[in-house]
Amino acid sequence: MEQFTSWLIDTYPLSDDANRHTLGEGLKLFRQGHVINTYEEGKSLIGKVQDNGQKHVLLDAEIGDLSRCSCGASTLCSHQIATFLTIWSKNHTIASLIDNWKAQSAEDAVPFLTEVPKKKATSYGDNSLSSWLEYVEGQHAEFKSSIPTKRTYLTGLTHAFFPKLRLQAPKKAEIRPLFLVHASIFCMEQVIKSYDNTQPYQYIADILHRFVDIVEEEAKGLFHSAIAFQLDSLLKESRQLIREKLLHQEEPFIREMFYIYQFTWNDVFQRRNWMSSELKELEGEDSLQAELAKTHLLFLQKKDEEALKYVKKHGNEYAPYIFHWLQALVSAKAKDRLDNWLSMSLPIVTEYIHSEPTYDRKRQLTKHLLKLLTDYALETKHDRLYKEALRNLMPYSYGEYEWYLFETKSYRKWVELQLWMGFDLNGLESYKLKVIKKADPYALFPLYHVAINNAIEQRNKTAYKEATSLLKALHSLYKKEKLEDVWLQYLLQLKEGTKRLRSFQEELKKGRFSYD
Repeated sequence: MEQFTSWLIDTYPLSDDANRHTLGEGLKLFRQGHVINTYEEGKSLIGKVQDNGQKHVLLDAEIGDLSRCSCGASTLCSHQIATFLTIWSKNHTIASLIDNWKAQSAEDAVPFLTEVPKKKATSYGDNSLSSWLEYVEGQHAEFKSSIPTKRTYLTGLTHAFFPKLRLQAPKKAEIRPLFLVHASIFCMEQVIKSYDNTQPYQYIADILHRFVDIVEEEAKGLFHSAIAFQLDSLLKESRQLIREKLLHQEEPFIREMFYIYQFTWNDVFQRRNWMSSELKELEGEDSLQAELAKTHLLFLQKKDEEALKYVKKHGNEYAPYIFHWLQALVSAKAKDRLDNWLSMSLPIVTEYIHSEPTYDRKRQLTKHLLKLLTDYALETKHDRLYKEALRNLMPYSYGEYEWYLFETKSYRKWVELQLWMGFDLNGLESYKLKVIKKADPYALFPLYHVAINNAIEQRNKTAYKEATSLLKALHSLYKKEKLEDVWLQYLLQLKEGTKRLRSFQEELKKGRFSYD
């Protein structure tokens, strides 16, 4: 919610007449009760608005620009505003939102560009990195001076400035991707510079990852041309620049800049066989950034023993980066290497997942790790590490663990898992219960016993009827297992323990439960 609110205020300042009009229309729909249904689902805010027919609204709480409405508007519409206001009003006042919106808009109404723009470079040389960077800086200065407030800067950077650079990139197929790599890095630096306490970290990180994705894509486009002799000078300069960007990047965005280093080395610089000389350039550097770079270069050279020393040294600090190395090994079906990496890194990654602050993040990382381990298990025909991870990542691995136990016919462990999670018998999938009832009825005994006790503890007639119904089902299971003597003992104890509950005793009589 906080992230979407910041995006809304940033992107649609109330200093703009059109934005004020949209807000007014949205307020009218909200106050007149035209928003008929709203709810949150994951990172989406969903609503329906009655306005000349029913309008369906989906607001993306992480990336506001992806929000949409069935009215067909390409930008923020009154239906989206009305939906957001309805959800906002559940925990906040509308006045607090609008006051903050107005205050931010007034604060940002001063001209954004206070310095004199650099003289704009109108062209660049195809084979000159310095002229590329000068050209991009000039274009950026012009863009920055053209926007009305700084609140529209980040949206404009991603949706106007970079698309324009893409159109102006070199036409030569062998150098165009490299130009776009540097244009993306430049944009990332501007985004990082704009980060302050008024912007949620995740909002900035999401924008950065858009440019990281572009670099990954363009680096793959350079894979074949990177070996070409005519690119040698450009690539050498690029290699040095990207190394310096990583080494000088500070938290909290080291991860994003390391991904740039990683992707360009995966597909570009590795083709020139520069890894040994790059390691020499990093000698004497012991920062986290430098050691991440060293680890990746050693990984690419298949020097896993040396690489894993850095993993062991940094432990939890390295955890976010380990996923990429594991993914690469799974994709390459490098079984022996993967064995070594998993034995060292799995405890680190597991601890890291448990330390993440939100359930959604823990679940997301658990799902990703288990997918990697599933692929590994299928490739190696060994599932020991997968089972270990399932147990150690509970409760975030419940979905996969429950499925695994059921599919491997470990029905008694499946029941233990449901009891450990505190799930009620009525909430479990009926078809699975039928399968277990047929294959191993005894496994279900604990679930029925717990369900019966829970029903009795509710102390009302409806619950007592539910308890007797469960008792009939449980009795049939005892019969199936030929444990009538055990059943009678259980029934006697139950009657004795509930003899003061007259209503329940009456239900037992109606159900024809007797001592005989």
